[in-house]
This record gives sequence, structure tokens and C-alpha cells, in this order.
Amino acid sequence: MTEANDMIRHQAIAWVIRTQDADFADWEAFTLWLEEDPQHNIVYEQALTAEDRFVELAETINRVTDHGRKVPLPANDTPDLLGAATNRRRIMFGALAASLVVAVSAGIWTQMPQPYDVITGPGERQVVSLPDGSRITINGDSKITLDHKKPRHAVLDRGEALFTVIHRDADPFIVDTGNTRLVDAGTEFNVVKDDETLDVAVSEGVVIYNPARENISLPAGKRLHREAARNRVTVSDIAIGQIGSWRTGRLSFTGATLAQVTDALQRNLGIGISVNEAIAGQRFSGVIQLKDRDPENLEPIAALLGVSVQKQGKGWILTGDDAVP
Repeated sequence: MTEANDMIRHQAIAWVIRTQDADFADWEAFTLWLEEDPQHNIVYEQALTAEDRFVELAETINRVTDHGRKVPLPANDTPDLLGAATNRRRIMFGALAASLVVAVSAGIWTQMPQPYDVITGPGERQVVSLPDGSRITINGDSKITLDHKKPRHAVLDRGEALFTVIHRDADPFIVDTGNTRLVDAGTEFNVVKDDETLDVAVSEGVVIYNPARENISLPAGKRLHREAARNRVTVSDIAIGQIGSWRTGRLSFTGATLAQVTDALQRNLGIGISVNEAIAGQRFSGVIQLKDRDPENLEPIAALLGVSVQKQGKGWILTGDDAVP
């Protein structure tokens, strides 16, 4: 949690510096960052307050002689001129404060673990805002590895994440997952990885799958699915509205096994769910609405899947009608 708090502080400092630039225009990205987490606004205000205090201190120091005595204001100083002078000093010392903040932040930044992990538990979600304005929305029960020294690179170790990437032709964003590399080409895309499968769905731009090997181009509205056991890659169409729909409590499946559906339910509901091995390979296509659903009542979901569900310890198990869990 400390690492996550440090990350928010660094982001807040960067936004303070950027928003005070007269040419700053990226207000939409700034607003999105504030809305991602209530803590963002709190830390941003703290960063603003800290900078104001630094400016006030610098102005006080500027009006002290070498002997430690305050320099009296000239009698002919007018309020307007004094205000103008103060504004000039605020700009000058504000810039100095910003440079010091950047230096201190950079020092702390480089001392943090390289690389570092962002891990979510079942039912937990987290949004990571990267220095370039890119964003990673991480679903529950997932692990992503990032590196401050490689801000345009991420490793999805397991789970699910939606990548909203600021594209740069000369510096593409790269996502590695297992032995697979995904390269952006102006992109928003969702990735699901577990021990058996990899699923990539593109909602904007283009993703290149393994450019050094298969070199498969996935434009918006395409989905790539790979099963490790068969070592087979299939590409199909997908409705763009389905991609990343888990963020709004809607899970969409096309030909998914019940084992994959179970993993998705566990990620999003935050409760233990397993599936009987006898039915784990059954396929399901459809939409499961999770919003406002009681996670302790899985019977409606089981009915939609065409199976039964039974309580097992602290969790649940999906079974066939004649199966013994």
C-alpha cells in the first residue's frame, strides 16, 4: 500500500507542475486522473499546499538581508506595484519550487523498487496512471509488473487489465505476458491471461501480436484467443462495446469454457468460485450482469450457465445436475 501511495504522490506532484504551465491544455486527462480515486484529489491539494508554503518561505527569505534583518518596504511602493512584484517573485520561486520538487521526486522515484508489482485481490480493482498519460485499469485477482525505468512497458503476469495507451510512433507501448509480446499502434485493448489461455481484444487503434514471430495485426473490433494446450491462435470479431465491459459490471463471453467463466466471476465478485472438472470444458456464450447482484446468491448465474451451484466451505462450486462436487 505504501508503494501505491508513493505513486499517487508522484503523480500529484507532476500534475501540480503541469497544470501551472501557461500552455497546459490536457485538462481532460487531469480530470480523469482526479476522478479515478478520491485519494487523488486529496493528495493533489496537499501538493498544492506544500508548494504554496515553499513559495511563501522563499519570498520571506528574499526579503532578508545578509545580517538576517528584514528589508523594509519602500515608502513609495504602491499596492499595484507591490502585487506585481509579488507575482513576479511567485512565478520565479514557483519555478524554483517546481524544479526542486522534480529533483526530490526523481530521487525518491529512482530509489523505489525496480521493477515493482501492482497486485489486486479478487473483487478489487486499481487504476495506474503512467507518466506519459497512459492508463492501466486492473481487474481483480491480477498482477502487473511495472518499471519506473521503462515507463512504456508492462508485464501482465496473471489476470485481466485494460490498457489505454498514449501512442508514440517512435516509442510504442509494449505489454509482455508469458512468452507473448503485444505492441500498441494507437490503442485501447483488454488482455486476459491465465495458465491455459491468453485473450486480447482491441477497442481502439491496432495491437501487434508477437511482431518478431507471428506478427498478427489486430485492429479495433478484433479478438485474439490462444489456448496453451493446443498452441493454436484464433482471431475473431468482437463488439467494441463488449471490450472492458467488466468495468461496468457486465461480463461478455463468446465460446468461453466454464473454467474461464468461473475465473472471471471470481475476479469480479471477490468470492471463491470453482467448477467441477467434469463440466469445466463446457462452452458458454452470453452476457452476465453483475451490477447490483448479491454475490452470495449465485443460483441465477448458474441457471444462466445451465448448471447447478453448491456452497463449498467459504465459496461456491459449479456442478452438473448429476455431478458430485
